Amino acid sequence: VDSYEQPIDRPGEYQEQKKYYSGKKACHTRKSQLIVLPNGKDIVDVVAGKPGPKSDVNLFRETRNIFDKKQKFSGDKAYQGEELMKTPTKKPKNQE
Repeated sequence: VDSYEQPIDRPGEYQEQKKYYSGKKACHTRKSQLIVLPNGKDIVDVVAGKPGPKSDVNLFRETRNIFDKKQKFSGDKAYQGEELMKTPTKKPKNQE
């Protein structure tokens, strides 16, 4: 599972500007999310066009209902805290 932000033109209405402004990217963005099989060749799900400021884990939580409730996933550190998501752990210093 991974998501990314894509820059868009600034919306005309102020409320839309607030909705799509990403402080992280310092511009207006839309967010997309891909879920692929472990081999990386088959796309299982695509979510596109969500407001950019939405966090990766919240976007995943909104869209995971199409999968079995016990389905496990792998993602980057942006998905920490999600119980069904395996995220990387940093190896402690001075340990093999």
